Amino acid sequence: MPAKTVHQQLLLPYRDENNITIRYVAAPGFHPSHSALASSTGYDSDFEPLIASDDLDEDDLMHFTATGRPVPQFKGSALASLGGHMYTAPQLLPKRYTDDSIIPAIITGVIPSENKGKDKAEGSKKRGILGKLKGKKEKEGAGKSENGVLKVVFMPRREYQKFFARDLKGIYIGSEPFRRWKEEELEELYGRYRPKKLGRRGFMSPV
Repeated sequence: MPAKTVHQQLLLPYRDENNITIRYVAAPGFHPSHSALASSTGYDSDFEPLIASDDLDEDDLMHFTATGRPVPQFKGSALASLGGHMYTAPQLLPKRYTDDSIIPAIITGVIPSENKGKDKAEGSKKRGILGKLKGKKEKEGAGKSENGVLKVVFMPRREYQKFFARDLKGIYIGSEPFRRWKEEELEELYGRYRPKKLGRRGFMSPV
């Protein structure tokens, strides 16, 4: 007797934008026809998922991560689940991001601010022995500053994909022509998206 083929709808779990809600979505390119399956089995509910999935279109699935890459497939580890000790890394589901999500973007080749250079020059006068030695090293490497500095800037994902997106090899793939940015420009455009710093909390007495 031939083995019966079992059809299953592949659902991918993920964390929603609030980082709390767990949702499910059908894998890209995997949308079985319930009517066709029901006609072969005689039961309408045989191949319907027990958990309702979100109706994300193909574009949402192909631009799922913080940098706009396709939705990753979560592969749970039974061994990690059974471990349960302090050295076991948590199995976190992939989180969904949209074009409105605020992400930390790594930007290279940023032109340093001129005011920052003046502040360093004024501060070097008040340095001690270690500060003077550090200042000499900075002068020796002054020629390398032509490549710019590296900055982490918080911004909406749509802005990252327009002006700063790079592929896995580090090649620029933004939708707009490549250009270098000044620190002042980045601060003016995206400074409002920077998260607020949490103040340090001292020791609180249990009494």
